Amino acid sequence: MSRRKFSTLRELEEYWDNDLDLTDADDPGGTIDIVELPPDRADDVSDLEDIDDNILEDTIPNDVPGSLEIHGGRCNEEVTVQRKKKPKKEKPISRWKRERASFNISSQGEEECEQRRMTMIERVKDKRPVEIFEMFFTDDLVNHIVQQSVSYATQNNRHQFTLSSDCFKKFLGFLLLTGYHSLPQEQMYWSEEEDIDIGIVRKCMSKNRYIEIKRNLHFSDNTNIPLINGNKDRLFKIRPILDELNKAFMQFGVFSYNICIDEQRVRYYGHHFLKQFIRGKPIRFGFKQWAMCCGVTGYCYNADIYEGKPSRISEEDNLEGDTYGLGVSVILNKIATIDKPEEHCFYFDNFFTSFDLLKNLKERNIPATGTVRCNRMNKCPIKTDKEMKKEFRGAFDYRYDEINGIFGLVWKG
Repeated sequence: MSRRKFSTLRELEEYWDNDLDLTDADDPGGTIDIVELPPDRADDVSDLEDIDDNILEDTIPNDVPGSLEIHGGRCNEEVTVQRKKKPKKEKPISRWKRERASFNISSQGEEECEQRRMTMIERVKDKRPVEIFEMFFTDDLVNHIVQQSVSYATQNNRHQFTLSSDCFKKFLGFLLLTGYHSLPQEQMYWSEEEDIDIGIVRKCMSKNRYIEIKRNLHFSDNTNIPLINGNKDRLFKIRPILDELNKAFMQFGVFSYNICIDEQRVRYYGHHFLKQFIRGKPIRFGFKQWAMCCGVTGYCYNADIYEGKPSRISEEDNLEGDTYGLGVSVILNKIATIDKPEEHCFYFDNFFTSFDLLKNLKERNIPATGTVRCNRMNKCPIKTDKEMKKEFRGAFDYRYDEINGIFGLVWKG
């Protein structure tokens, strides 16, 4: 049994593309397994990390957790490798013509969204900022965190630990303060030096009390890990927080007609198997989450963290039994959280947009607009980027699919 280990996907791709190496070294008649290895203690229920929490400055990690291994059996015999061909997917039929599109979009959706927006304004116009914050971070959520933190301390034989809702709110207030008043080290917030003295922190909570709460802070019960389709929930430690926040985001209803679905990134430099590194991004290290927000104000209606696998799609959203890619599944799952999606217009970028997605939304009378890659437009004979470079500034080209009701437009800015 041969065994090779790779630290990057690029190394794996180079090895996989070398057919001679695979044929001569491994047994083509056997099974070749590619295993993605999580970092050490990926499933450990402990919240302790081997890092210095006192250092608050951003530090770039030396490595990204996880690695890849490929396993295959050794074979000295010459064997002809026959790769199975994937069954061809039956592509939808299109009839592209160079004519302007004609869409009948009702204004009823905009009117109902405006009514919900005015109702929301009436509910919050006389409230103080802290009262609006408490509409999202509710007392029920605070009590849940207090209960789980005390339970976690008891499970670890720290029976003397106690926590009240008021004390936790002080702890939370300190965390919010550190978000806009940053210092190099955590302990400096309790310093009495003239240049960094923050008296409000010392009056609110002692340093030892803060460390004690931080050590026992917990959001879920480690002894009762929920299962999703027979598998452990990868985000079970923060799932109650995510669910409660998404519920609070929707308390006013969807009061925006134009809705944008895109990715967000949460900065994180610790070790976690869901952390990602993307070169060239403003936030290179951290978690990626999918968010559905108001296209005008940026108000978030729904957000969930990317778990490293395609999202689940309900049967009614499935196209001809095919499995959607990641981008399409994200859009359909977000739209499914809205009671009447046909009353809104959705926008997304070329990571999500495809012909199949637009066709599916059109059949459900859901307006949508998105940037798209040329190879995802079902052979639309529109001018390519290379051809548009030769045109003058402001030139454009368009095509309309009469069968599926999809309009494509390209222009030179």
